[in-house]
Amino acid sequence: MIWESFYWKSDLLKHAGVLKKRIRQKRWPDASLARCEQTIMLGFYSIRKLTESAKLTDHVSKMNVSIRSYRATGQTVHLLNKHRLDELYDLDNAKRRSVSLPYLSSQIVHSYVFSLLFDEDNQLAGILVTSDRDRSKELLEVPIQKIIEVFEKVGKDEANVAVTFRFDDKKGDWIYKFAKD
Repeated sequence: MIWESFYWKSDLLKHAGVLKKRIRQKRWPDASLARCEQTIMLGFYSIRKLTESAKLTDHVSKMNVSIRSYRATGQTVHLLNKHRLDELYDLDNAKRRSVSLPYLSSQIVHSYVFSLLFDEDNQLAGILVTSDRDRSKELLEVPIQKIIEVFEKVGKDEANVAVTFRFDDKKGDWIYKFAKD
């Protein structure tokens, strides 16, 4: 449960700034790859926690994100082959679609495949990701600009939330309910 969202949101804005700098990066040693993945992963984990704690307006928490998806080829995706994306997914036939922010956050937090995507100039272009649950269905391509945009929207969002509590004698615990302005 997040009581004070300011710190979580300000970190998302910092993550967006870090990713903006990464776009221009040309050399990618292992440490840079790991830090970039960590920034994206922690950002979407934060978004998931903020959503579950009702710390975002409905406009932001229910927003859709434009992505591309690639159907699985039918081969079993497992630990020893999950790096062979061109064999596991039909990368020649992208389908444009929109996914909800909670769905995208879940895909990234529970990622089975997570790969940074680079353009022809070796600059960061986005990520390829799919969750453990959806790995046999599809692979998602999320542009880095969309990730930055999401981090900034969530980081700047201001939800006014009121919480009411009551004690449930039968359960022997406090029940709380969030109400947004």
